[in-house]
Amino acid sequence: MTFITGIRSLEQKFIVDFFDGPGFAGTYTIANSGEHDQFTQEIQYNNAFMNDRLDFVGGVYYHTESNTTDWSTLFDVGLPLLLADREMDNDNSSFAVYGQADFHITDAVTLTAGVRWTDEEKEVDLQDFKPALAANNPYPNILIFPAAPGTELTTANLEAAGIATKLDESVVTPRFAIQWQITDNVMAFASHTEGFKSGGWNARGTSAAELLPFDIEEVETQELGFRSDWLDGTLRLNATFFWMEATDFQVPSAFVRDNGTIAFITRNFADLENEGLEVDLSWAPSEMFNMYATAGFQDAEQIPGEAIRQQQSDCRAGLAGGGQGIVTPSCDIADPTRSPDTTYTIGANLTAQLPSFNGYLSGNINVRSTDDLNVGTSGLPNGLVDATTEMNAGITLGVGENLRFALECQNCTNELVQHSVLAGTFYFNEPRRVTFRARYSF
Repeated sequence: MTFITGIRSLEQKFIVDFFDGPGFAGTYTIANSGEHDQFTQEIQYNNAFMNDRLDFVGGVYYHTESNTTDWSTLFDVGLPLLLADREMDNDNSSFAVYGQADFHITDAVTLTAGVRWTDEEKEVDLQDFKPALAANNPYPNILIFPAAPGTELTTANLEAAGIATKLDESVVTPRFAIQWQITDNVMAFASHTEGFKSGGWNARGTSAAELLPFDIEEVETQELGFRSDWLDGTLRLNATFFWMEATDFQVPSAFVRDNGTIAFITRNFADLENEGLEVDLSWAPSEMFNMYATAGFQDAEQIPGEAIRQQQSDCRAGLAGGGQGIVTPSCDIADPTRSPDTTYTIGANLTAQLPSFNGYLSGNINVRSTDDLNVGTSGLPNGLVDATTEMNAGITLGVGENLRFALECQNCTNELVQHSVLAGTFYFNEPRRVTFRARYSF
């Protein structure tokens, strides 16, 4: 029997300037002050039965947390405009019971069956400080306009708009698998696994109508693959085919309102289907040298629900514009964000002994290539990222048992790669970084 207890308390204050950079600053800013407390308890039981032919693990898990977040949103229109100033209290608790059994039919074949039942409860409570500030503005350099009646960020306004302030979900997630040790060096497997991601509220909304809840995301995944060693264990080849379907896929999105401010929204816009292949190859002919390569292939698409189909129809009829949510400017369904069709990685590590220094010299290099993708949810051209190739490398000199020198570079070729986009503002990867380290161990 194993008991695992976790207690965590966090207090944090930070400011995020979404447009910080070489151009201008302070255009859209969120200031956040939060207190977060969490407690978890797990009791786990492990045992073997039937002369070790049946392995069992089971247990219970409890999680509770309390969060208080006070945050303000400002938009600069020549003078800072206060969009929202609110406090959110949300309490979450979950209880789960789980069990899994591995039955060794033979020495080579193992069947696995498991299940987890989870019950979650969430509650949110809101206070809006903006009305009081608008009535008596203590900050003459900040514009504060009163909110329209009924739009204030309060629990009462959420309930009046029919927005749930309590969420309760019970989910059963099974897992089934079979593993076949074909030879000492080759193993094949197949599995079916289900899981979920919790729901919640669109907390960055600046009016009651935008603080909408989103449902849990449920995922089913099937895998078929093998693991293998060859050439006396120096060559390893692994491959996995996968099929995945996510129901009520959660998508965080953002768009520019008619007044120029930014709206953040997280919704269950569609389902998601994805299938593909992952391959890993490594070769280590000696302790001094190894190389590896990985390849990933996938075909992901979003399957919209009725609301998004209606948005498409309105877009094509000219009743509404595209480029919002997961509908593109041409009224099509956008590809899932950051889902390149192919990715490749190749790398190597080499070490040479230096007897005269009682040391060694080692080097490493890896190159990653990614197919084109879109970092935005709506398929806008400003989110399109062409295929990229990035390289990292390093060299280390060891002298004796105590002295080490290392020279490393990340993004050695100084490639400029867009990682995200928000309201027409681009966020890029780090430029080339060269690091030198010297270390002496006493």
